[in-house]
Amino acid sequence: GNVELMKAWVNTELGECWEEEGETLEEDELLKRREKYNCMVPEEVLYITAGVDTQDDRFEIEIVGFGEEYESWGIKYAVIYGDLKLTQVWDDLDKFLLQTFEKPSGEKLTIICTCMDSGGHFTNEVYKFCKARFNRRVFAIKGSNDSAAAYIQKPTKNNREQAYLFTLGVDTGKSLLMDRLKIEKEGPGYCHFPKEEDRGYDEKYFIGLTSEKKVLRYKMGRPYFAWELKDRGKHKRNEALDVRNYAVAAIEIAGVPLIK
Repeated sequence: GNVELMKAWVNTELGECWEEEGETLEEDELLKRREKYNCMVPEEVLYITAGVDTQDDRFEIEIVGFGEEYESWGIKYAVIYGDLKLTQVWDDLDKFLLQTFEKPSGEKLTIICTCMDSGGHFTNEVYKFCKARFNRRVFAIKGSNDSAAAYIQKPTKNNREQAYLFTLGVDTGKSLLMDRLKIEKEGPGYCHFPKEEDRGYDEKYFIGLTSEKKVLRYKMGRPYFAWELKDRGKHKRNEALDVRNYAVAAIEIAGVPLIK
């Protein structure tokens, strides 16, 4: 009945990993949080960023607004389908990222920074796309394999296109995001989501956002945290989680003051 003794036996005698049940969020809790904005961008938003996930047949994109002390508002979640070997889908992505987003006051905001996933089969194409849009702060990113890595690391240009590439401590970012999603009172760190049907924040989005759990694992007696899919059925798609992580990284890279 002593779980610590059981952990020690599994780690030392079997030489296997001990896995905790895990820290997680339920999609229903966040789905119920949705609210009517009655505008494209709430007045409290100061800046807008974007995260882009690159797949072979599509881009998944989220536009996120940030207010004081990292209070955030989901603005738009979209998927652009197409063959990434063709220029059309890249042109469509560019047009999407060039949009302006209007506040009730009439002020129009543009995306101040975009983080774009460079993993997969189109790495060089992502580098080219980002390098050509450096003046708009569209940056290629890749995730670190180190679960304890710093969230934002110094960019490098050691690639064929010499594009700026940021390595992200994605596990660190996911932990930060989970902490913010758990906040229940509006204010610093709280995450808002729109209820309007054309914004993309449906049940599927929240299943993706909560697709992973944070588990404390042990290897040869040493503890470490890891992020893993809850299951390979309902929660097998984690793009929404990744894309929100990238959009949050973008506000950090931009380095703008989140104060009025």
